[in-house]
Amino acid sequence: MRLRKIVLVGIYVMLGWAAAAEAAGPRVILALGNASFIDAQAILKATGAEVTQNPGKAPLKDVAVLVLADVPFGSLPQPVQGGLVEYVNSGGAVLITGGAQSFGSGGYKAVAPIIPFEIRSDNDWRAVPFRSPISLQPGHPILAGISGQGFFTIGTLNDMNPRPGATEILQSPGGGSFMSPLIAELAVGAGRVVGVAFDPNGLTGWNLRDLFVRNTLDYLLASSRLGR
Repeated sequence: MRLRKIVLVGIYVMLGWAAAAEAAGPRVILALGNASFIDAQAILKATGAEVTQNPGKAPLKDVAVLVLADVPFGSLPQPVQGGLVEYVNSGGAVLITGGAQSFGSGGYKAVAPIIPFEIRSDNDWRAVPFRSPISLQPGHPILAGISGQGFFTIGTLNDMNPRPGATEILQSPGGGSFMSPLIAELAVGAGRVVGVAFDPNGLTGWNLRDLFVRNTLDYLLASSRLGR
């Protein structure tokens, strides 16, 4: 009899958790800047997470993944500017993509400790020779279904150095012996930041772009401790 009561209590608790999760709704991905490379409906279907570009949708602490897509640091909403470092340290996940208004060119030296690259210049968006990237972590979840099929070529990137302690995932061979990091990730406190030193909006002709974006967001959703 006692065992039966324990089992019934366990069932009620699980049902309560399920009801609470359903009432809370889907996890939120907040995308700021030019995030047209994200197919919100496809991401919702694949991951169950809602993509919004409305910073008023949820406070930063309730956002599972924050996407900063070629947007200047000074143009971010004040709660994001002031709370970004704490958000990551508390377990949040960030995807920051490249462009003429990102990284050094976008004023992100202000939050340099959470950036997976070392920013070398205030004007780091530049053209480079078109060459296929080199996969340094072919088994990484971000590259699932991609690394064995050939990569796009990159002709413009934010020219930065690898950050000690970060994991480089993809690298550009550059124009000579110099290697530029293209994708890297950095664990910061309880959180994680993935940096992409090119603009995915410019890869419309790459047939695996949607898979790459989905992989990346799914990976960050899995690593995020916030917005549950």
